[in-house]
Amino acid sequence: MSELFSFFIILLAALIFSRVFQRFHIPWTVALIIGGILVGPFGMNLMTPDPTLHFLKYLGLVFLMFMAGLETRLSGFQGVWREASFVGIMTSLIPFGVGALIGLFFGYSVAATLLLGIIFMSSSIAIAIPALESKNLLRFPIGKIIISSIVLQDIASLVLLAILLQYLIPGILPFPIFITLFFLSLLIVVIIRWGIPRFRRLFNKYGEYTDSFERDLRTVFVVLIGSVLVFEILGLHSIIGAFLAGLVLSETIASKTLKNKIRVMAYGLFIPVFFVMVGADTNIRVFLEAHHTVFLLLAIVFGSILAKFLSGWFAARLLHFSNTQATLVGGACIPQLSTTLAVIAVSQQHNLLPEEALTALIILSIVTVLVSPLIMGSTTEKVKKEYFSNKSKKKSTALQEETNNFSA
Repeated sequence: MSELFSFFIILLAALIFSRVFQRFHIPWTVALIIGGILVGPFGMNLMTPDPTLHFLKYLGLVFLMFMAGLETRLSGFQGVWREASFVGIMTSLIPFGVGALIGLFFGYSVAATLLLGIIFMSSSIAIAIPALESKNLLRFPIGKIIISSIVLQDIASLVLLAILLQYLIPGILPFPIFITLFFLSLLIVVIIRWGIPRFRRLFNKYGEYTDSFERDLRTVFVVLIGSVLVFEILGLHSIIGAFLAGLVLSETIASKTLKNKIRVMAYGLFIPVFFVMVGADTNIRVFLEAHHTVFLLLAIVFGSILAKFLSGWFAARLLHFSNTQATLVGGACIPQLSTTLAVIAVSQQHNLLPEEALTALIILSIVTVLVSPLIMGSTTEKVKKEYFSNKSKKKSTALQEETNNFSA
């Protein structure tokens, strides 16, 4: 079977399954993963993963993490950083503990147990933003709190993942030197993010170019590939460098046209190939081989969903949010997508987790991507009504106080 034929099958699966599942209102990421499982060697065996396809999968992973960083706006913390930090901490620590307990219960190594806990910490900004944006909730304080807390969850999980992967997959640098350079790299990221807009203004002031769009597009790819290479030299996996590159450029790319072109390139080719290849590399038959694998699947799926939802709900209630608002916060924290699939890809490459755990995590991604929008969709309108109702009550109270003061 030729490499070109296998690549054609992947593209065909991405096209057909996304269209078919769209009719049932199922997210396209779920459709692509299921499509990959069906056409892959553990399904109908219509294609054979080879080094070329795995390189394309790697590029898709890089673009997936880059887009996750690009869609992360740190400016959203303004005015809500206390509430967002509290929710982010609660929805990170409790799921981490649950994931680690599941790993210990099933007899995994310390490294695999920590890895499972880190995966449980993460969430998905790519699921929360569209769901809130479609209901115009991003301009409300609760929408900003949700997005900012999810950003914290993803950044915390990626930092811990970076340190753990360096320990599990030693690079060319000793661990203490690596830690020093890693945090120095984070500082450089902050400086670059601060300096890019100023450099662009200076560049545009003294330079006259007609191909500004092409120049900016090339700049984006130079920053992306350069960040990935620098972090690989440090012995760090490319997903961290790709995410930080997106984070640097998230609020420095002013052109909506440029962002749309980058999004088309990423989601039009590279990322769909990644999702289909994740499905193709998934051995779904592993759950037929032993009874304990089914219990592992249930523990991971229900453990993650309950840990995320309840920790988000409880944190929101402690902040005196209503029950409906707390339900929205808990539902928004549930999805496991970008970081989870990134860790799965790394674990498949380096055998960091057992095969049944990897398959269970892929099913977890599918289930949570389906469940979270349902919970959020059922609460967003109620949250908006509560917000306007409370605002009306405050105005009425203020008017009554003003009338009483005038009468007095």
